[in-house]
Amino acid sequence: MDKQLLNSKLPKSGLSIFSRMTSLALKNDAVNLAQGFPDFPCPGELSEALYRATQDGYNQYGPMPGFLPLRENISKRIQKTYSVQIDAQEEITITAGATQGVYSAISTLVSPGDKVIIFEPAYDSYAPSVLVNKGEPIYIRLEEPEFKIPWDKLEQTLRTQEIRLILFNNPHNPTGVIWEEEDFQKLISLLHFQKPLMIWDEVYDAMVYDGKKHLSALQYPELYESSIVTFSFGKTFHNTGWKIGYNIAPPHLTAEYRKLHQFTLFSVNYPSQVASSYFLERNFDFIKDLSSFYQKKRDHMINLLKQTEFSALSCRGSYFLLASHEAMQRMGDIVFADHIVENNKVALIPLSAFYHDGYDPHLLRFCFAKKESTVEQAVERLKRPTF
Repeated sequence: MDKQLLNSKLPKSGLSIFSRMTSLALKNDAVNLAQGFPDFPCPGELSEALYRATQDGYNQYGPMPGFLPLRENISKRIQKTYSVQIDAQEEITITAGATQGVYSAISTLVSPGDKVIIFEPAYDSYAPSVLVNKGEPIYIRLEEPEFKIPWDKLEQTLRTQEIRLILFNNPHNPTGVIWEEEDFQKLISLLHFQKPLMIWDEVYDAMVYDGKKHLSALQYPELYESSIVTFSFGKTFHNTGWKIGYNIAPPHLTAEYRKLHQFTLFSVNYPSQVASSYFLERNFDFIKDLSSFYQKKRDHMINLLKQTEFSALSCRGSYFLLASHEAMQRMGDIVFADHIVENNKVALIPLSAFYHDGYDPHLLRFCFAKKESTVEQAVERLKRPTF
């Protein structure tokens, strides 16, 4: 094929940092703390439910919006967790994981030329999803070291530019920052300038620490009426490979979302949906207990890192934390991460990969959704001299 005939929609995109670091981890026999997935099994009852679903005959196409009992159980979960009534029929759509849910939401809401605010550091699928739909990303850096939204910059942007969509991530990957009540009130106060559409990536909503409770966009009617909110079963059930998530949106946005959903996906893996429904109905406390489960893992990693030359930042949510190392100041985080995986045999993610322009705050992302033995092995290797 003549290469000139191929007009790439993402000409600047290559192998993702996650794929690259995982490849280096395999090559160097390294402990992989780079990719965000648990290395422990999902609940046995969930695996049994999957087998049961296949035996019960749920092996063909499922309904386009998703298995209704699953959506009803999600609605119950939202009511119990956030005291919000969500219509299972009209407001919940099952997705093939959160990344697909966000991509399809962006595709639904963004037309050529639309401006989309993305706060950086940002999950790496956001900007490509906007660019593929010929939108224009407007990047705003979160303020270091707390990685809070720079409200003055957001206000200036809303005053001076016509914004179609804003992407929010709470709890935030990769920084572990969570939103407080004052953050929501500040955002609401800015909406008198203009009222853009919003996508809320809340896949780590069950992982908030130190006695805090996750505050969801679902709880704020003045936000929810213009929002699509994305969640992930893969994060909550320790089964990221199942690729099951869900989007919640008011009926008028759900109707538009499903117009695209029916032609790009139609039906998510049916037995996995049924199994998730079986499990969710009987194990609500499993989700409720996730915060304490992961807080222990977070604390364990932070305590162990004190034995190394790494300095951990605070983490209030998600299953990631950031850490600094003096050597990164002179080397840069990508070179340093490559050095660590090759010499210390531990794979980590350089934070500059989460910025469109390669901005380097000299931080690495650690995933602590791992067995204690995995984290202990990694830290033992990090205790060795890095140079």
